[in-house]
Formats: sequence, structure tokens, C-alpha cells
Amino acid sequence: MPYTALYRKRRPRTFGEIVGQPHVVRALVNQLVTEQVSHAYLFCGTRGTGKTSAAKILTRAVNCQNPREGEPCNECDMCRNILLERCLDVTEIDAASNNGVENIRELREEVKYLPAQGKYKVYIVDEVHMLSSSAFNALLKTLEEPPPHVIFILATTDSQKIPATILSRCQRYDFRRISAADIVKTMAGYLGEENLSFENEALDYIAYHSDGAMRDALSLLDQCLHMGGADGLTAEKARELLGAVDRAKLFELADALSVADGSLVMSIITKAMDDGRDTTQFISDLVRHFRDVLVAGLTSAADFPADMAPLLMAQSERVPGGKLIKFINAFSEVQREMRFAPHARTAFEVCALRLCMPEEPIQVRGEENAPAMNAKPAEAKKPIPAAKPATSPTVEAKAGNILGEVAANWGKVCAKLPAPVRSLCVACGVEPGDGNLKILCDNETTIALLKQRQTVIREAIADCFNVITPPNLAFELREAYNRITELPAPQTEEKTKEATEPALDDWASFGQAVVGDDEW
Repeated sequence: MPYTALYRKRRPRTFGEIVGQPHVVRALVNQLVTEQVSHAYLFCGTRGTGKTSAAKILTRAVNCQNPREGEPCNECDMCRNILLERCLDVTEIDAASNNGVENIRELREEVKYLPAQGKYKVYIVDEVHMLSSSAFNALLKTLEEPPPHVIFILATTDSQKIPATILSRCQRYDFRRISAADIVKTMAGYLGEENLSFENEALDYIAYHSDGAMRDALSLLDQCLHMGGADGLTAEKARELLGAVDRAKLFELADALSVADGSLVMSIITKAMDDGRDTTQFISDLVRHFRDVLVAGLTSAADFPADMAPLLMAQSERVPGGKLIKFINAFSEVQREMRFAPHARTAFEVCALRLCMPEEPIQVRGEENAPAMNAKPAEAKKPIPAAKPATSPTVEAKAGNILGEVAANWGKVCAKLPAPVRSLCVACGVEPGDGNLKILCDNETTIALLKQRQTVIREAIADCFNVITPPNLAFELREAYNRITELPAPQTEEKTKEATEPALDDWASFGQAVVGDDEW
């Protein structure tokens, strides 16, 4: 007999053998016992969680000649024919390769005929989300009102791609990820039946890397068993086969990164690489370890193995959560970049060493009130501090003099302002207030605009009157006020040129002087 893979050999044959899906099993068994079987089912969930196995068990249960409380007997002619894939009434369709509308048309023609052997004709459509839009539309009417002897069982790993019109016509069951404890229990039961020795740490390691999929766990177990040896299944064999790193090294590396010990970080990475560990697998294990430590610090760590939970919780107390999130982001990013990196190990090491180095402040160009890129810290322009309330008669007198002087020379202040602010301030009135300078405006829009540029106005006041701390500004809505009558203009070359040009009243004499009396 040819060799059968372990995940096929250990495929569940009854609902009771399905691992980790009690909610689905209970509902299906109750329907079979009460003979209220639906015409269409949709099984959703990640890979290796028992969708196809449940579909095949349901197929045998509805056609079984001697059902036992909703379970198939697996002994009658119908059950044996279905198990041997010799039953004409059961059709399995791979939607990934039969996703056209022509395939659905053929199916619609076949459902009209009565079953040849059993009670129901069952169609199992695997990866149904791969069907085209036209195929889904062709299936709608048949799926909604099929003949009474037809049952559809649709299975998918991506339910988001299935149209709502299909979802509304099916009974949907979501298959959950299988817990690590259930996976370990199943693998230990099989190894006990085969009288094979094993280490619990090896089973925990395989369950950890199966990511909640029983099929993945059995495939990894099958590979590890082929390693052979008198000592049976050991954790070292599992790590050697998967190219992964011992969890103890991950704890050491996390502690070294948290204290920024670059020498120890490089020593751990070098030792793992020299032992032949895969770089990509190493980073995947490290990112997942950071996630486990972060989760263990926030929860009771009940979802982790009993021997691992205390270690994870202890490390979560040593390493802050902010650092763990930073590590996860950094190594996840380098894992994406490694697909294009010429040397994956170098990219990994550079990322780890970068996390051990102190962060340097980065100056952004164009930032308001920011120092130059090469300026010393002392040369940075400091923001203007807010005016402090006067605490003595002398200070109050000086503050009052500044307010009166600014109000009397508001035009000089406006001349130093940039064009957009200058035009607004020229139209405003100014008067000394109670410890501040009142700017009088005739509309709310001007007040809102000037409030956003208070810093610019106070800088102009400081430049004009040579004060370190200019007065604070207060804005008031007032319709009638005294505007400034004269705005001193800066002396520029254009202004000087305009001053030398003749006035408009003398254009005749100007023209005669240029072109002559006869030509003018």
C-alpha cells in the first residue's frame, strides 16, 4: 500500500472526532437528529480547521442507512462508497479550477436528476470564493430554490469575497482557530496509539508554529517523525527541521534589545546563524515572541502553555510595552524589505543594532521657529514669552508707557509687518488696555485672522521698540475707532526711483524735455 500522509490518515470520520469546533458540531448534529437539514451550508474559516472534513461527514450522515444520533455509521454501503469516493450522488468541485459560468451551467443541469443510490445528491464546492461574478449569478436561483433532493455545501477561507446574495441563501458556520492545547492533545493521542516516545516541549513547539491549524500541525509532526532516532520526537529535532530558534534565545535577545546591549545582540544572532537557522524564520519567531510578551503583560496569559506563561509575564515586567511595539514595527518592516535585500542576514543585523543605538533628534526644514540644520542649540530662535503681569509700580509704569507708545506709533509697527498682515492691521485701531494692547476691528473675520498671527505682530512690536517681552494682544469688535492716518513706507530703490519721476500734472513738460518741442 502507498504511504498516506498523516493529516489524511487522521482525518475525522465522525463529528465527535472534529477538534476545536463544538459550536458547529452541536448545530449540525441537532439538525440531523430532528431531520431539519438545510439545502445550503457555508463553512468559513482559516486553513486546516476542519471545513472539508465536516462537509464530508455531513454528506455521509444525510445518506447513511443506519445513522446513530446524527453520526454516520461508516459501515453501511452508502458510507463505504462515499469514503472510497465511489458514490455518484456526491460531487466535489474545486472552484479554483472550475470557476467559470459554464461549470455552473453543467451543475444546474445535473441537479434536476434524482440521486442514483442515496437519499440526497450533495455538492461540495471548495474555495467557493474563487468563482467568477458570472458564475455566482448563475448559481443564485439554483442555490435559493434547489430540488428537494439536493444539498449544497460551500467551503471558503475568504468569506469577504462572497457576494451578499450568496451569503443570504446559506446557513453560515465559522470555524475557529484550534487552540494549542487541543492540538497538543490530539498529537499526543496519536503518538500514544503508535507507541512513539516524544517530548512535551516538541509538541508545544509544533502547536505554536501551526498557527491554529490542525492540518499544519499534523504535517509538521509527520516531518519530525521522519527524522528517526532511538530517542523519538525531541524538541531539538523539531527546531532543526523547522530552522527555528530555541525560545530561550528569543527571551535572551528580547532582554538584550531592551537594555540596548549591541554586543550581546550580535552574539545571539551570530550563534543562531552559525547553527544554520533560517533568517526569515528567526525574524518571524522574534516578532511573534514580542507579541506574546505584550499580550501576556495585558492578560492573564491563560492562552499560553503552562511552562511558558510565567516566563512571558516576567519578561513583560522587564520590557515596557512601548519598546515591544517599537520592536514589532521595526522587525516587521525589515521582514518586508528582506525580499529585495541582497543579503538578508545583514538587513536583520542592521535593524537589531539600530534599535540599540540612541535616537538623535531630526530637524525638519521649514518648521516655524526651528533652528537651522547645522546651528548650535544656543543659536536656536526662542519663542517670545508671554507678557507677565506687573508686580511693582515701576514695572506697571514701564508697561503703561510701552502700551501708549505702541498705540501712538502703530503705523511704524504696521510698516514692519508682512503684506497680508499689514493690510489687516492698517485698517484696525489701537489703544492701551488693562495690561495689554487692544486691537480694534470692525468685523469678526479680521479678528479671527489676526488671532492666528499674534506672534508676528508681537515680534514686530519687539523690533520697533527694542523690548524683550512685547505686550500681550487683546482683540475687540468696535465699529467706530480712530484709524492710523499715515503709514511710513520703507525706503527702497523703487521708492527712490518713484520720487525722481515727474508728477502727473507735469507730463507735458516731461514729454517736451524728452522728445523735443517739435516732435511733442
